[in-house]
Amino acid sequence: MTANSARTAGLAAMLVALSGAAACGVSARAEARDEWRRSYPVTKGASFEIENTNGRIRVEGGSGDTIEVVAVRTVRAPSEAQAKATLADVRIEERKSGSHIKLETRNEFSFLLSRSKRVDYTVRAPSWVDLRLESTNGEIEVTGAGGRLRAESTNGDIRAIGLQGGADVETTNGDVVLELTRLADSGLRSSTTNGDITVTLPREVKAKLSAKVTNGSITAKELDLTTTEQSRRKLEGHLGGGGPQVRLSTTNGDIRLQGLTPVLR
Repeated sequence: MTANSARTAGLAAMLVALSGAAACGVSARAEARDEWRRSYPVTKGASFEIENTNGRIRVEGGSGDTIEVVAVRTVRAPSEAQAKATLADVRIEERKSGSHIKLETRNEFSFLLSRSKRVDYTVRAPSWVDLRLESTNGEIEVTGAGGRLRAESTNGDIRAIGLQGGADVETTNGDVVLELTRLADSGLRSSTTNGDITVTLPREVKAKLSAKVTNGSITAKELDLTTTEQSRRKLEGHLGGGGPQVRLSTTNGDIRLQGLTPVLR
């Protein structure tokens, strides 16, 4: 990506953020809020997806065979009556197709910048469920996911801890923090335009590494790394002799890789 295209991408993303932030501004004094709850029994091979506009997505992996969802819908407006009326415009659309479940936040379009709408999702799911999470303006947090993870945000940080499956993580304006307890055969890919990427891997991990920055630095420590190419903007090599691909890139930010210290028992 050229410097001009990077600036253009960053400006476009900032405009998206401003359009969401403007709705939180002048005269929004009253608030209306409610909770939307669902439970979905699932079997092995299931996948779960959330497509959100404004708000946080938080997913915790665990045991069992049911996905539990709590979505908090919040609207701010100049008056209580307007806030309650606008809350009805915030819908969560459910789609089920075989073993795939998708939730999508649907907001009725409005030019009223004095009103803001957001949905914050809290999810508990079996650790083996594949996840696809997307938010335009909001952070994404995942813990204990053992299936495949796909996470994407335009304006927001992404943090995923205790990953055991492959991961594909991307944000435009935000930092990425990833901690993997194992690396699946599908590997790891992560990118951001304006932000840092911090990745923690098991010290004994076997992988093929490619890390690139435009304006920033790359560091790797406490890992069995054999370097094949290294410069200020690029680091390539093999971890533990090689294995699945680990691809990391940022335009404006640093990349940090570190080994995960084993837990003594």
